[in-house]
Amino acid sequence: MIKLTAIEESIMLKLWSLEEATVNQLLDLYEDPKPAFNTVSTQVRILEKKKIVGHKKKGRGYVYFPKMDKETYQQELIDHLKANYFNDSTNELISYLSSSRSISDLL
Repeated sequence: MIKLTAIEESIMLKLWSLEEATVNQLLDLYEDPKPAFNTVSTQVRILEKKKIVGHKKKGRGYVYFPKMDKETYQQELIDHLKANYFNDSTNELISYLSSSRSISDLL
């Protein structure tokens, strides 16, 4: 499983919502105080090294796009939680979720 840091996950959520974006377009989705351009740019390049993000040249810059879809990442997270915290049991995971929250919170 590919593990993302909090900032990487934040970038990926924004990139999944846009489907493709420049660093400036990603920055536009942040609330103030926004992270520095270089911070987001560096994190996007790290995501490229992890093979989760790709890029294509556009003018003098790059447009980034996800190489892993959100649903695949969600499934990897659920599989990781199930295997490592719930004895690889879907029933235990569902039982935990349904007992710790109301069903309406899950929908």
